[in-house]
Amino acid sequence: MRDDAAFERRLAAAMKTRPVIDQAKGILIGVRCETPEAAFAELKYASEQNCVKVSELAAALVEMAAGREITDARLAEVVLAEWGDRLPRCSSGAHGAA
Repeated sequence: MRDDAAFERRLAAAMKTRPVIDQAKGILIGVRCETPEAAFAELKYASEQNCVKVSELAAALVEMAAGREITDARLAEVVLAEWGDRLPRCSSGAHGAA
């Protein structure tokens, strides 16, 4: 029973983060002409190199690409360093980088 409950918690967490990861993959596919697998590998590599969760990095990438402010300065810095020169700009909003 304990293993079932742990599995259910992990599954629920994955279901919450999956949409934003898929959106971030879509952005990378569009700006880098990558496959979905390569886009995820790039997200995973960047998250490991910068010690941030894939889902948090993905959410920051989506926010920045949409022209919305990223309130976490560290995440904003990582996204700008990794993809800032290739991201589409949907508006002229601030990106939270100080």
